Amino acid sequence: MKLSKTILDRDKSRLSTPRMLLRLALPIIACLSAAHAVIGQTEPPATAPAAGTREEQPAKQKKPPFTLRVTNDQIIGISLKAQDVKLKEIASELAKRLKIPVMVSTIMEKHLVTTNFSDLVLEPAMQMLAPQVYVDYEIDSTPGVQARPLAIYLQGYNEPAPAETAVVRGNSDVMVIEGNTEDSDTPTVDPEQELKVTYEKGELSVKAKKQPMVVVLYGIANELGIPLEVKNEVLDPVSVNITKSSVESALQQLGPNIRLYLRADLQLQERKPLRLVLVGPEKKS
Repeated sequence: MKLSKTILDRDKSRLSTPRMLLRLALPIIACLSAAHAVIGQTEPPATAPAAGTREEQPAKQKKPPFTLRVTNDQIIGISLKAQDVKLKEIASELAKRLKIPVMVSTIMEKHLVTTNFSDLVLEPAMQMLAPQVYVDYEIDSTPGVQARPLAIYLQGYNEPAPAETAVVRGNSDVMVIEGNTEDSDTPTVDPEQELKVTYEKGELSVKAKKQPMVVVLYGIANELGIPLEVKNEVLDPVSVNITKSSVESALQQLGPNIRLYLRADLQLQERKPLRLVLVGPEKKS
């Protein structure tokens, strides 16, 4: 009986040892699991940014701090909304839309513009931007053709006007006629023909009878004090009687082959002729 009891006690001790180890291991496993959970919360695994996120998108072009709209359905219309914007910035964008030079004087470059207008034609719109504005135009004598702006100058008060050849320049490949009617190279006039040209207070009068177009235009250019360019001579004789008309209107009455270049001073409301060109009909090949 004692032997059996000894064996039984030994078996019980063997059975109790794993249980004791298991009891000791459970708290350790629990601690390790808690620590792993904490680490998982404080240090999330790094993940690559998803496709199409802001990091992969290229930087967008900066929009101008103003709103400008330009329409050109026969007549140019301009709409602008700006708040404390430098005139130079507006002029740069305006030049892109109109596809012509828009020049700002040094004094006006940093001038801040605050305005809001819609669908103004070119000249009143430009007067909203600067106190002194000049616009160079090309006038086509063909009926129904609108004047084409060539350049815009935005300046401050009492600044000198830009050079008359800043944009409107002559062509060295054509004949240029300049001078007074008393010069020796004045085109000759047939005694049976008649030509009289006067220009007073912005009004042009032309009386011509069977005169070559180049002779009539020479008389007009001489009276206006501007050069005449002849690209293609028009041989048809001209007979007109124009009394106290604007230069643009008078040239329209002469025919469709004439170009007048002039500068509009918007402050003084004056239009100064700069150059006269006889383009003539297109030559057939």
